[in-house]
Amino acid sequence: MNVLVTDGEARSALAVTRSLGRKGHTIFVSGQEGTCISACSRFCRAAYRVPDPMENGAAYAAAIADIVRRERIELVFPVTEQSVYILNRTRSALGNTAKLACAPPEKMAAVSNKYTLFQTAERLGVAMPTTLYVEGREDFHRQRRRIADFPVVVKPAYSKVVEGENIISSGVMYAADQQQLARLYESRPILRYPSLIQEVITGEGTGLFTLFDVDRHLALFSHRRLLEKPPTGGVSVLSESIPLDGEMIEAARRLLAEVAWPGVAMVEFKRDVRDGTAKLMEINGRFWGSLQLAVSSGIDFPALCLDYYRGIMPPAPCHGYRIGHRLKWTFGLLDHLLIRLKSGRRLKALLPPGSPGIIEVARELFRAGTSDTSLDVYDPQDPRPFAAEARAYVAALLGLAHR
Repeated sequence: MNVLVTDGEARSALAVTRSLGRKGHTIFVSGQEGTCISACSRFCRAAYRVPDPMENGAAYAAAIADIVRRERIELVFPVTEQSVYILNRTRSALGNTAKLACAPPEKMAAVSNKYTLFQTAERLGVAMPTTLYVEGREDFHRQRRRIADFPVVVKPAYSKVVEGENIISSGVMYAADQQQLARLYESRPILRYPSLIQEVITGEGTGLFTLFDVDRHLALFSHRRLLEKPPTGGVSVLSESIPLDGEMIEAARRLLAEVAWPGVAMVEFKRDVRDGTAKLMEINGRFWGSLQLAVSSGIDFPALCLDYYRGIMPPAPCHGYRIGHRLKWTFGLLDHLLIRLKSGRRLKALLPPGSPGIIEVARELFRAGTSDTSLDVYDPQDPRPFAAEARAYVAALLGLAHR
């Protein structure tokens, strides 16, 4: 099958490329650079450089449609949020022969809009942080005095908002007091739109990965984040497969069944150290950063997803995998260490209790791979992506040093 994997710079794109390439499919990769990590994989038949979807969505969609026609692509895997958004809006341009491996726009919006997602979770009785719903900047000023406890976390309803030809993006933000919170709402353009103000949940980040069909799980996998970038919460740089949790499985099922979800999703929780409850953080309706951990542990989500879009369902739910297997992203772990060294004690209060110390992180960084640990990018059978990542990382460091 001819498959196009977008956003070849992403580690999840590399996991898809390797997984499906090893299954014998013909893989094409698109990205910002012709030397992105997925394009360097031996499983990539050809790579295409395309416009940045954040800067010119129309040109990006046209470039993807051109690749689809030229290479007779049968299935397109959009990897990042912006690719999902843009290609979802232009599905018809892909023609009748190529399928887009993601949920349709209205279902994607239902899970990616944190404002409505948490309202749904509250209605369904899913455990979640204490939440204040803010409709925009003016609404914040009306409600700000209701916030008594700090620090708080501010989550825009969408991580990206389209304004004309521009895309405004932002991640999660923190505020230590009322003044800092007010400055955020005055200075961040994305907070003119709906957002959430939530209590900070201290605890272990846990992700439930699923291939879902309308009202049931077809495949399941769970991991916990041991270390993240930034250290206070973000993408995992060291993660570990863990046993499935029945409470999280049912919470995810209720949330996804509410919108008859079709395809892969990651439902993210944090286990609150105060009461041990797994509380909803967000849902990502696409492949996740630590996808390789699931594949290395025994649940090959890219292959299962490809079959799903071909109408082939697994005969029984897939949930048997290795427990305690770890995935390490080398350069992400290095960034984690550098941030900790630079920030000193300022981050300590926001780290989960029992977080590894700096020396322990350094040891993990330089620890050689074992049978219980996979490396996210480096693969001895496919080494060129790691070499490409190393070159890009060093170039970025040198660029910062010369500013």
